[in-house]
Amino acid sequence: MVIVSIDNSGFNGHILLEPNLSLSWKANTRLFVIFALITLLIAGYFTIQGFWMVLPFSGIELLIIGISLYLFFRRNNHREVITFTPDKVVIERGRHSPEISCEYQRYWSKIYVQKQGMLDIPHVSIKSHGMETELGAFLGYEEKMRFIEILKNITHKFQTYC
Repeated sequence: MVIVSIDNSGFNGHILLEPNLSLSWKANTRLFVIFALITLLIAGYFTIQGFWMVLPFSGIELLIIGISLYLFFRRNNHREVITFTPDKVVIERGRHSPEISCEYQRYWSKIYVQKQGMLDIPHVSIKSHGMETELGAFLGYEEKMRFIEILKNITHKFQTYC
């Protein structure tokens, strides 16, 4: 997901990049609770019928699914905020607050777009003084193309290498 907040001059503002998640954390937990209730009801029925070994395996199944769901959501729940000011470009990455921050002087920084791989999904990066940072690595093709169009409108030094 690409959310843009740029002022009227077109040179100052923020771009927020987030992965496109199909369900929110709240919806995922609701789905897991419903799944757990159904699984435990079925396991309880079989336990009453005398097949008590179903119950521990149902518990292991729920534990594995719960851990997998948590790890997936934790891995894919991050943000990139790119801030443009007259003097610098700041890239901040993190889940709830900035964990990693990179700062580039705006005048010396350049944005590069390179097509990579068989899927032709472009690789967007910012470079300056020997430093390079990839932008929006988690975006899909359509979102990345929209992001590139936004960057074209904001930056003066935009170079494409194919």
